[in-house]
Amino acid sequence: MCKARSRSDVHGYIYTFEIRDSAAVETIQLKVGRAVNLVKRIDQWSKQCSSKEQIIRGWYPGTVEADEDEQSLMKGRIKPGVKVPWCHRLERLIHLELADLVATRAYLEPGWPNVSASALKAGAIASVKRTPCADCRKTHKEIFELQRFKRGQLVGKEWDMVVRPVIERWGKFVANSL
Repeated sequence: MCKARSRSDVHGYIYTFEIRDSAAVETIQLKVGRAVNLVKRIDQWSKQCSSKEQIIRGWYPGTVEADEDEQSLMKGRIKPGVKVPWCHRLERLIHLELADLVATRAYLEPGWPNVSASALKAGAIASVKRTPCADCRKTHKEIFELQRFKRGQLVGKEWDMVVRPVIERWGKFVANSL
C-alpha cells in the first residue's frame, strides 16, 4: 500500500459469482474478480464461460444484504452504486487471502475465524491447483474452490462466512489506507 498507485489501478468493483457444478457436491466454486463496469463484466463472463450456471453472490462496495430483495441479485437488475478506489490492488489482497484459506482450509477448523497457526496441520500450506476452463480454455486464477461446511450452523454459508468477510475486511483496509 506504500507504493504509488499505477495508472491502470482505477476505481471499480469486486464481484463474486458462484459457479454451480452439480457434480461437485463437496465443494463450492466462487469466482472473485474486479470490474470497472460491473453490469457489463457480469454479462461478458456469462458468455465467456457458459457450460455451468453462474449466480451472482454479491459485489463490493454495495453488496446486497440477505434481508434485502433477492431480485436485486438478478443479472439484469443490478444497481452497482459507488466504485471503490484501487480496485486492482484490492483484488490482489483478496486473492492472496482466499488462496491461503483454500490451501490451509483454516475456515473448516473449530473456532473459525479465531484459529491459531498451531491448530493447523503441519504442511497444510500448499499451492492452489488450477486447471484450464472447459469453456474458454483459460486458467482462471480468480476461481476459488472451497470445501463445503458439512454440519452445524455454517452449512451453506461459505460465501457469507468466509469469502464476503475477506472482501469487506480488505475493502475497509484499502479505504483506510488512502
